[in-house]
Amino acid sequence: MFRTSKTLMPAAVAAMVLLTAACGEHAPDRPNNFPAGSTMSALASAPKIKVGASPNQPGLAELNLQHDWEGFNTDLAVLLVESLGIDRDDIEWVHTTAANRIPFLKQGKIDFFATALAITPEREKTLAIAGPYLETAPSLMVRKDDAMRFETLHDIPEGAKVCVLQGSQGQPRVSEFIPQAEISEFNTLTNCVRALEQGTVDAIDSTAPLLAGFVADKPDSFALAPVTYGTGERWGIGIADDRSDLCEFFNQRLAQAFDDGTIRELWNRHMGDSGLEAPTVPDEMASC
Repeated sequence: MFRTSKTLMPAAVAAMVLLTAACGEHAPDRPNNFPAGSTMSALASAPKIKVGASPNQPGLAELNLQHDWEGFNTDLAVLLVESLGIDRDDIEWVHTTAANRIPFLKQGKIDFFATALAITPEREKTLAIAGPYLETAPSLMVRKDDAMRFETLHDIPEGAKVCVLQGSQGQPRVSEFIPQAEISEFNTLTNCVRALEQGTVDAIDSTAPLLAGFVADKPDSFALAPVTYGTGERWGIGIADDRSDLCEFFNQRLAQAFDDGTIRELWNRHMGDSGLEAPTVPDEMASC
């Protein structure tokens, strides 16, 4: 059974149907066995589902030469979409960044996103978050020749420039654990990588899965530093807080994907060369 305390109200569903009709789009011919008035039913009846995705994340989310999305995060999103009876061809992918993904969700520009969202108590107050689907730890990516300069936190020199992603946990994390560093914020990891290549920053703070793909792409240029710091992150699926029924439904599907090996299969397909272990079953799912 799904809780419906925060589901889409029937009036809102009707408004969505009228808006769709006004725009000249027709309801799709697909099965819809979800409870009437539920978020799942509304999405299954819509012509498209809008999914937020962050490109240029090797192994996690990339646009290939055919302009199709591929990667662990995006394939996981497809898995969840298909559990609603919606074909991947009916996904409207929306480019998002760490800074705009939550505003996009609240503004209705996307229905959900799977973009390495760290589950935090603050975010759980304003979002419905399904998962976790992955647990990871902070890491620093550096130029390969500099790796041994970053063995411990004490090795990091005063004034070392560390790039962090806007809207991520990087800024507070580096401020707390590497206070001697100077923080440079960029809106995408690719801009951080470019700055590292050009020598304008000395390291990039993120989590291991987000950085490992860049190392795998250019193993002669980059390395993950030996230093360890901070606390682990749990990644979840971002959903608007008035759609807790969808969150619970996704939790069930994620649990099933762990049990039947789908999570491991997707990880090995896209991140198998990263050297990182596949995600394991979490102790418990988020409460939505």
